[in-house]
Amino acid sequence: MVNYRLKAQMLEVVDNQLRDNDPKCTKKALNRLFDLGYAENESKEMIAAVLGEEMFDMMKNEEVYNEKRYCKKLGKLPEYYLRKYIDAESDEEMQVPVVNEQKIGRNDPCPCGSGKKYKKCCG
Repeated sequence: MVNYRLKAQMLEVVDNQLRDNDPKCTKKALNRLFDLGYAENESKEMIAAVLGEEMFDMMKNEEVYNEKRYCKKLGKLPEYYLRKYIDAESDEEMQVPVVNEQKIGRNDPCPCGSGKKYKKCCG
């Protein structure tokens, strides 16, 4: 599920960071991703994912913004992003739905072969 409005807002924040060059590690991360062959939009989405994670951690732990931690995560791109977000998506796709076996009703014959109703025999 994708929230397109939130995604647009996060990408706008990344654009603002790049325009203002604050923090400087954002532009460094973007240039490094370009050098690795990633497209501009894909690179910005990776940075936005790290930004979202940082914002979530700030709210969850009631902390102030930690630029060092944010820059450290950006420095690990793209491996950090691929391991954290892409591998998680592939794990979800590999899960197999649980199929419930047909249950024995109370008035069905007992599966043990006694000929009695299940509720009178093994139930």
